[in-house]
Amino acid sequence: MSEFTGERVIPELVDADLLNEHLARYRFANRVAAALEKPVRVLDAGCGSGYGTAELSAAALVTAFDISREAVAHARAHYQRAGVHFFQAACEALPFAPEAFDLVAAFEVIEHLYRWRELLADANRVLKPSGILLVSTPNRDYYAESRGDAGPNPFHLHEFDYEEFRQALDAIFPHVRIWTQNHAEAIVFSPRNPRGSVLEASGSGDPPGAHFYLAACSRSPIAFDDVFAWLPSSANLLRERERHIAKLKGELEKKDAWLRENIEAHGELQLRHRELTAELQRRNEWAAELDREIARRDNRIRELQEEHATRLAWIADLESQLGRAAAEIARLASETQELREQAQTEINRLEAENAELRSQAQSRIDRLEATLVERTEWARRLDAEIAEYREELRRIGSSKWLRAGEKLGLGPRLRDGQ
Repeated sequence: MSEFTGERVIPELVDADLLNEHLARYRFANRVAAALEKPVRVLDAGCGSGYGTAELSAAALVTAFDISREAVAHARAHYQRAGVHFFQAACEALPFAPEAFDLVAAFEVIEHLYRWRELLADANRVLKPSGILLVSTPNRDYYAESRGDAGPNPFHLHEFDYEEFRQALDAIFPHVRIWTQNHAEAIVFSPRNPRGSVLEASGSGDPPGAHFYLAACSRSPIAFDDVFAWLPSSANLLRERERHIAKLKGELEKKDAWLRENIEAHGELQLRHRELTAELQRRNEWAAELDREIARRDNRIRELQEEHATRLAWIADLESQLGRAAAEIARLASETQELREQAQTEINRLEAENAELRSQAQSRIDRLEATLVERTEWARRLDAEIAEYREELRRIGSSKWLRAGEKLGLGPRLRDGQ
């Protein structure tokens, strides 16, 4: 269980007066439960460490829950008994069927909730028609004044004055009765073996000055309207104060001894302080030199950072140029590839045309050679014929008949060599 914070009462960790202030509400609830028809089923909403659930279990079957897992574990470890069931749940959403309980107790819970209206509405739902909700809360006005310089309670989310508390309850329940709760002194006359008790208690009904409010709420009329005062066996104020004073004296003696030890240690601490002051001075000088060195290095770092930034800019510009060059190279490579393809196409076309022309030229050469051969043969034949004609003419020219005719002027006249 976690340590006591003032908000979750743990009997073994608080003084008797504070514990009795909380136990009194459960004693009040027991008197209400005693007047209900048996068996009485009670729901203890926000049971905390479980001490109040144990009080209720004397006359009822009690189901108790709390939002804190640690609180429920503590309650099970210290207050588990027959007829009592502890579990973890939230007060704003009660996990029970309608009309399951005769009495719901929600002591010092409502001020801890954001959705406190849901607690009231759900309590009304799980109560039988004649069932009663007992709900308590601090008086906001008194509580704020009593805390003084401590300021608002950080655990409280919504505190009530009397009128707001009454109006909130009236909005849910048709029958509401509010008691004031005050921690008051009492003068008690008690024999050794008393046969009874008489209590003269008028109580204070002034709502604005009350320490706490405790209300009974129901869908049915509420019959009881008495002053209730509980005088616990531990409520001997003088004895408690004497014990408290004795405890304080013991604490004071411990503190005096502690003070003497601290005074003796103070001289040693002063000497040590002077030594530490001298050492601190040396270290301050070293630290100052270190600061100067750090400043020099910081300046060098800034220079290097600026140089680095310049180089980064230069690299970025170079990368930009390289990017543009790469794009240009890619474009030129694309154009070169296109030109190569065009040139190859043209070369293929020219080679085809050249092959055609070579074929045509070869064909013409073959024809010309054939013609040349024919003409050569023709020329040879012609030369032979001419030779024959000349030989014939020569023979004719040498004919004596022809010469005789020439002389006589008869026949053709032939030229020499013809």
